[in-house]
Amino acid sequence: MQYTDVQTREAVTYTGFVREGHIQLAETVTLPEGSMVYVLVPVTVDVNAARRKATRWLLEHVGNMLRADQPHFVRTQTHAFWRFGVFVIALAHDPIGPVGYVDVSATNGDILTDEQTAEEIARHGECLECIKHRGYSSDNILKQVLP
Repeated sequence: MQYTDVQTREAVTYTGFVREGHIQLAETVTLPEGSMVYVLVPVTVDVNAARRKATRWLLEHVGNMLRADQPHFVRTQTHAFWRFGVFVIALAHDPIGPVGYVDVSATNGDILTDEQTAEEIARHGECLECIKHRGYSSDNILKQVLP
């Protein structure tokens, strides 16, 4: 446990764990009424594990010939997650995309993307693949098809 000098107004840090959805501190602490409390949850899912989860989700919910790539770490006030662009892949051409995005929780590895997004990814991917076969360049396809 870390203590602080009240006069300097620095933060006090307590270590604890989540048990059955509740924060359990290592020792009992009584805080003054109205204290502001911040809870920091460390990132436990690295980018490679998140990419594997995103790719598996794409295979199970959208289809094959898709790859999760170009990860970005996103932090909001309530979530930390990895966002992957979804690319259409084939032997005949370079990856095309992104045709959508898959989000994976950085704290527990849950997929945060819904079924509606899966349908949109499939629709965009099919549309782009059809246009690619008509001879358009990969650079111009996304500008012509996706909003």
